[in-house]
Amino acid sequence: MRRSSWGKKSFIPLSYDVLPKSFFLFVLFYTFYNLFFSQYNLLKLFQLKESSQKIEKSIDEYTLKNRKSEQLLELIEEHPEVYREKFAREYMQLQRPDEFILLLKE
Repeated sequence: MRRSSWGKKSFIPLSYDVLPKSFFLFVLFYTFYNLFFSQYNLLKLFQLKESSQKIEKSIDEYTLKNRKSEQLLELIEEHPEVYREKFAREYMQLQRPDEFILLLKE
């Protein structure tokens, strides 16, 4: 059987540099696409980082608030009579029988 020479001649116009250059161009294009047009592009990553910092800041604020509440709870458990009277005076606006409270406006 004779083989045609068409298969041998089809790769002759390609030089040795075409494949590495085309691969380099493909990688360059793919990198450019991922940096600017993909789902997680640079702008999206910066936005995610900013929102992450905001969330961490709010977590720190809530942690501090929780710590203060726990300290207040410990104080209430140690001295319940003091805080019971304080609560009655401040929030329920109660007074002792012999006491007179004068409210001043600023």
